[in-house]
Amino acid sequence: MNIKTLLIRSASGLVYITLIIGAILLGGIYFKIIFGLLAILTVYEFHTLTNKQENIKALPIFGAICAAVAFAVVSYYKQPSWLYIGVFLMCFILMCLIICAVIEMFRKTPNPINNVAYTIFGQIYIVLPFSLMAYILSYNKKLLLAVFVIIWVNDTFAYLTGSLLGKHKLSPKISPNKSWEGLIGGLVGTWGAALLIYWLEAYAKNSYIPFTATQWLALGTAIMIFGTLGDLFESLIKRTVGVKDSGNIMPGHGGLLDRLDSVLFATLPAAVLIALFRFVNNELI
Repeated sequence: MNIKTLLIRSASGLVYITLIIGAILLGGIYFKIIFGLLAILTVYEFHTLTNKQENIKALPIFGAICAAVAFAVVSYYKQPSWLYIGVFLMCFILMCLIICAVIEMFRKTPNPINNVAYTIFGQIYIVLPFSLMAYILSYNKKLLLAVFVIIWVNDTFAYLTGSLLGKHKLSPKISPNKSWEGLIGGLVGTWGAALLIYWLEAYAKNSYIPFTATQWLALGTAIMIFGTLGDLFESLIKRTVGVKDSGNIMPGHGGLLDRLDSVLFATLPAAVLIALFRFVNNELI
């Protein structure tokens, strides 16, 4: 990697991290706009990617519109209940399925069922996690930030450990560069980050998150495991389609899916554990 490429990659990554951290900490309209745009663009990118396959013509614009509507509704309410989120998202995805099916009746494409499947899968794969991010933020913005930080720490430690010590391939057919040594290194880094967050929160004066050290370790472990699976799944999609990057919106990094693949898989278990810990700690869900 030459210096110019490294500078472009660093600048692009810095802008991305700044937007994520800024949107989370500022919250409110800033979070809704930035994360809403991320959801819309990621869904559009996903459908553009999958449409590279022969005879697949999913609906990127329809998917992007659905993403905007779902995220806007979920993020509108402060501290929405699990029941509200669950019922709304199930009904919303069902409605998207019906509308998409009706559209396919008039498109006369070779594989209408596959088109519907890919379009709706984009809502489940991308929009559902973004909606759960809004739920986590509504409880405590620092918790959502912690999810991203743990993902970034895991990626960094896994990369460094794998580069230095990696010998045993984790999944050679899907992602040849990933190793079991890198996975272990990521886990160790994740535990360190989780304990550091616990220590910082234990002595914080404002917005204290009442999670124990064990709960933070469990949350970090779940994020690491599912984040790694998300990374592998996105690699599987790219390998199936036959591309190196999911897009080119981020110079030096590729597409949004290349940056968000881990967090998309990690958000659901993180949200479930957060709700469980709140229940165990006698908080209202």
